[in-house]
Amino acid sequence: MSIRAKITLFVLVVGLSEAVLLGVIGYNSVSSVSRNAAELRRIGSAIEGTRALNVALSRLSDPVEFLLRNERTASDRFGSHMDELERRVSTCAATSCHGYEKRPPEMAGQVIRDLRTIRGSGTKILVGRGPGVPPPLEDWAEGVDGPSRKVSEATGQMAETLTAKAKELESASRETERAALFLVGTTTVFCIFVAVALCHPIAGGITRPLENLADQSRRIAEGDLTLRAAETGPRETVRLARSFNLMLDDLSKQRNALLNYQNELERTVEERVSELRQKDEELKRSEQSAGIGLVAGAVAHDLNNPLSNILLNAESLLDSMPESSPGREIAMDIMRDAQRCREIAYEIRTLGRENEVEFLPCRLDQIAAEAVRHLRFKWKLRDIQVRCELGKDLPECLCNAPRILQLLVNLMSNGIDASPDHGEITVRLDARDEKIILEVEDGGSGIPPECRDSLFKPFFTTKVKGTGLGLAISRRIVQQHGGTIECRTRTVAEAAGKPPPGHGTLFRIQLPLTKRNSSSGPHECQGCHPGGR
Repeated sequence: MSIRAKITLFVLVVGLSEAVLLGVIGYNSVSSVSRNAAELRRIGSAIEGTRALNVALSRLSDPVEFLLRNERTASDRFGSHMDELERRVSTCAATSCHGYEKRPPEMAGQVIRDLRTIRGSGTKILVGRGPGVPPPLEDWAEGVDGPSRKVSEATGQMAETLTAKAKELESASRETERAALFLVGTTTVFCIFVAVALCHPIAGGITRPLENLADQSRRIAEGDLTLRAAETGPRETVRLARSFNLMLDDLSKQRNALLNYQNELERTVEERVSELRQKDEELKRSEQSAGIGLVAGAVAHDLNNPLSNILLNAESLLDSMPESSPGREIAMDIMRDAQRCREIAYEIRTLGRENEVEFLPCRLDQIAAEAVRHLRFKWKLRDIQVRCELGKDLPECLCNAPRILQLLVNLMSNGIDASPDHGEITVRLDARDEKIILEVEDGGSGIPPECRDSLFKPFFTTKVKGTGLGLAISRRIVQQHGGTIECRTRTVAEAAGKPPPGHGTLFRIQLPLTKRNSSSGPHECQGCHPGGR
């Protein structure tokens, strides 16, 4: 039901109820007053008739009127007067007063009979009187005056009865007026009570949906667009709630579109920032590699020739010495140190190279076997076991075999140096998700936490005789192949009493099987976590 219909119905119910009640009260009051007024008018007429009848009867008591005038017409005038009295009694409104005695026919008949008796007596006296005969006053008083006085007394009682009835009607009219006023007041109070009783639910039915909409508007202003207005109540409120919900749907769609655009924009910005950072890092690495390349060229130029001469002279000196000569040990030290200097120069040259390398399908299990064979003298000398865990049916990987061999040699050499005598090195190869997973794990003492952030920086080393170029070169080789390198390590103190047992370092390398993405950034060393080594 609409709000207009509710208000109209409310006005009609209250207004019509009050109008009907007031109409009934007014009708009853007016009817009662009208009846009383008509009755009072009849009583007034009756009183006037009674008074006129009494005046006419009083003429019968006066003998002068008919008896003392010795006229021939006295009998006729008396008869006419009596006819008039009977006519008044039978036709005058005065007969209405008889109704108040509950026997109007008997009272009227009795008066007429009395008048007829007076008529007969008077006519007899007037007719029997001769000329010169004195008037028979005693007969007149007995036959006419006495009965007429009785009739006058009866009509006087009628007049008193009418007067009492008039007073009664006046009292009834006042009572009717008071009752009408009381009923009007009661009706007004009742209508006011009904109006108040109906106003609350009607007003609640109108304002409650509007209050709900106002509350939902406040919550929507706070950012909650999931709310929906209940489409119930009056038709106007339903239309308003439906429009409100349509507006919320549009706002939700626009908000979702803005959020999607914002997320897309944030992803685009992050991608651009990442690309810029990556290009900045590549530029820095290029500048660093260029500087290293210049240094490497100068070092190679300045050291290769003297080192070659030193090695040749040391070999000649060693060949010329007998086996028992104490100088042979010195010559061998010279050869080892010179060879180490040549290796350092070669590593510097390798770190500074930025030229493109050739990628060919290769078998990494064969390259791993070659690296183990290449370092056999180093791990056999310290009785270190090298265990290879190779997956089944390993596919070929698109890579540069010499660089991957150098990568494995660097990592295995670091593992052998970090492992105690009679220790163990594990090399794992597996293929998952279009990638080759290569792991080199040792059982050494682990890398201290303070050194982990600088692990892949050039010239940083924790070894006494290390150059600090092995891991930097290894990371560069992995980046050239579009892969990632990750380090997990745990020292003896970190492994004490914590699962899983054991300490050491694990390098994990992931290389794509077919795609090359040289934009991969560097991966810093990460500490070991439970269950991962």
